[in-house]
Amino acid sequence: MKLLRISLDSNVFADQDFIDWLQDCNKDFEISLSVISALETYHWYNLRGISKELFNKDIQGLNAILLDLTSEEIYKISALAKKSNLRFKHHARDFIIGTQALIDKAILITSNHRHFDWMGKENVLSPDALVTKVEKSSTKK
Repeated sequence: MKLLRISLDSNVFADQDFIDWLQDCNKDFEISLSVISALETYHWYNLRGISKELFNKDIQGLNAILLDLTSEEIYKISALAKKSNLRFKHHARDFIIGTQALIDKAILITSNHRHFDWMGKENVLSPDALVTKVEKSSTKK
């Protein structure tokens, strides 16, 4: 399979089976994680008493690149938010996560498509849809 660029929304970390699968086949992907997704995920782990060592192990097992925000990305986030139906006040994190995926030319993997409709359907997949896509591609070889 060709290397696929994906970016992970924090909600996919709630499915440990998916994270384990992704770690097992991470050679097929170039994985990025928005600074917001990383913060949300660690906070979710922390609230549940899951150690920072396990968080770091999960991130390292994915071989994920952590993305930070540049001034240009901040301008792009604002421009996209201005065009969207979602209120920035309530969805600022989603705009950051999605815009960083778009700038990185990565497909966003999320369980919450509704908050990312503004990205276009071709730029967003659910974890299940990603697994299906990879498995279909593998059987074509």
